[in-house]
Amino acid sequence: MKTTDTLVSDIYNTISTGEGWDNDIEQWVLSNIALSFQRQFSGSRGNERGRLRLSQLGTPCERQLYYSTNIPDNGSPLASHTKFKFIYGDVIESLLLGLAKASGHTVVGCQDRLEVSGVVGHRDCVIDGMLVDIKSASSFSMDKFRNGGLRSNDPFGYLSQLSSYLWASQSDSLVTNKKEAGFLVADKTLGHIIFEVYDLTEEMSRKEEEIARKKKIISDPLPPPKGFDEVPMGKSGNMKLDTNCSYCNFNRICWPGVRVFAYSSGPVYLTKIEKEPDVFEIT
Repeated sequence: MKTTDTLVSDIYNTISTGEGWDNDIEQWVLSNIALSFQRQFSGSRGNERGRLRLSQLGTPCERQLYYSTNIPDNGSPLASHTKFKFIYGDVIESLLLGLAKASGHTVVGCQDRLEVSGVVGHRDCVIDGMLVDIKSASSFSMDKFRNGGLRSNDPFGYLSQLSSYLWASQSDSLVTNKKEAGFLVADKTLGHIIFEVYDLTEEMSRKEEEIARKKKIISDPLPPPKGFDEVPMGKSGNMKLDTNCSYCNFNRICWPGVRVFAYSSGPVYLTKIEKEPDVFEIT
């Protein structure tokens, strides 16, 4: 019986040698990819009005949480390039799980529905008795996952999400490790794979309080304050949205006069312009 201690090395061995990869694994991966395409292209990932989900508990901006549950249709449509990232992220997830199965690890509970305190969600999987979340990341973002980096730099609330899934899996016999969970992460640029395990005992001890607070936020008649302030854009005097706000599809509600420019590093949302940028304006 294998454990997650050798998960990455075993996956690398399967990639190098093809050992364990067979038609059954291949068909399983292709089936998972097809299901993810159905979810992505049917739009079934949309939020249900007024309903809090486990995946949203880690949302770092409480105003974004309020808008996504109360006025989900008022957000800007997901950009095509962003949706494409989600689509191939699902492909990477299916491939990683197939490689884990092929390398002799037990992979179960994929996309199982979880519910606790009336909050519903779907976990990624359980590998060798441990709850696991699959991520794909840029080479730069990989550093957040290494050596417990999320403890000090978790801009998207991944630990809260993971601890929510683990807390909701406490009575699940598939999950034998009740206090730890892991991130299996692939570098989508360089192909490196890491597996990081976190003890989530402390996070789970606060989960009931966290859920009660988030339920109150979304039931209030008015949204909470903005979660992030604008930040300087170099020394030009221009101001831009914080990274979290840049990725939020409700940013035009919070910042109605924002202008978007196509810098080489990606779109930049400017809230105040003292010096007109010498790059193409998207909107």
